Amino acid sequence: MTKGGKRVGAGRPRKPLAEKIIEGNPGKRPLYVIDFPEGDAVSELPSPPEFLAEAAKGDGNWPSADTIFRSVSVWLERTGCLTLISPELILDYALLKARWLECEAFNAKHGLLARHPISKQPIASPYVRMGIDYLKAADVAWTHIWQVISQNSTKEYTGKTPNDDVMERLLSGKK
Repeated sequence: MTKGGKRVGAGRPRKPLAEKIIEGNPGKRPLYVIDFPEGDAVSELPSPPEFLAEAAKGDGNWPSADTIFRSVSVWLERTGCLTLISPELILDYALLKARWLECEAFNAKHGLLARHPISKQPIASPYVRMGIDYLKAADVAWTHIWQVISQNSTKEYTGKTPNDDVMERLLSGKK
């Protein structure tokens, strides 16, 4: 275990943009938001690996892992951060999300209870626990993706704060 010294991710985490806007930007530094360019100009997207189509197939009720991979890639291309994110990270997220959806579909079809193989007593379906685990892991993968996007925001925020709207309503007498 490391002790002392500067480490990546050490220190107080950044305050979310929404919180800064609500508080009226206490640091008075320029606020930056994600700049989504207009239009659907999609350049060369990474193609999902061949095994992804077989790894977690959708049955029509939920999307397959390669569909999730493609949609996340298109969205990341729109944000301009696709080149900053490893395709393996997108792959991990797509697989985990598809497996979570598969567990949820199984739970919806067969219910949340199962029968114990020896005692024949009702027990919680193992797909419930598996679904929770896959969802947590997918959330961690998405957090890594979102962290890259949020740290590479380029557009300065110039809009009103929610407090400004409240003050306008109070001063104008409108509800």
